Order: sequence, then structure tokens, then C-alpha cells
Amino acid sequence: MMSFLSRWRPAHLITAWVAYWVGLAAVTLTPTVMAIVHGTRLPKDAAAVSASFSNTVLSITVSEFGKVTHAATASMLQVSLWVGLPPLLLYVAWLSMRPRARPAPAQLGEPPLDGFARPDAAPRASSSSTHSRAPHA
Repeated sequence: MMSFLSRWRPAHLITAWVAYWVGLAAVTLTPTVMAIVHGTRLPKDAAAVSASFSNTVLSITVSEFGKVTHAATASMLQVSLWVGLPPLLLYVAWLSMRPRARPAPAQLGEPPLDGFARPDAAPRASSSSTHSRAPHA
């Protein structure tokens, strides 16, 4: 399903976070910014833009010719969840999909790979590599 996450490096994860935040800002702020730009291009005193922060709620209102044309509100809880929760979930998914680190052979109780016997291992009986060619009596 999400096996592509197992190939991601930390740079891919950070890039995905930044792309998400840019997309989130574009989707959520574009209507408000466009309403503010439209209101500021009207003749003097024809539009008003107000922003307030009260009881952890941010409100932005754009009025043109005395009528509200755009109103946006968001609580700090909503903002923090939109900004933080999806990247956190992506990070948890990325961590769960990463390949596990393999323990070193010494941690598994296996002999080292270099071929030398461990000092605590009992010596093995080995046959001699030199043989006598002399006849046996």
C-alpha cells in the first residue's frame, strides 16, 4: 500500500511536509488574500479590512460599500491541527515503513564474520594439514 515510504530518505519527508504546508496555505489563504486585494483596489473609503484575535479565534473580515463580502475565522486548535497533524501522521507512517536495523552478529550470539574464533569459545579439534608420507611400521 504505502511501500513507497520505505524508500524515502529524511529529505523526501521534509520536502513532503513543505509541499503540504505550501498547498495548505494556498488553499486556505487564497480566498482571503483575493478578497483583501479586491477590497484595496476600490476607491478610498469604499472597503474595509479588519482582523481580530479574541479567545484563541482569528477572524478576518472584508467589507465593501458597507456590506461584508468575505469573512474567515479559525480557532488556534483548528490551525494547529491542520498545520501539525498530517505531517505527524506522515512521519509515523514513514517510521513504520522503514526497514528495521539488523542487530550485529555479536548481539545474536553468532560468531564474528572475520573467521577468528571468539576468545570465550572452546577450541575445536582440527586435523593437521600436513601428512606424513612415510610408511607405517
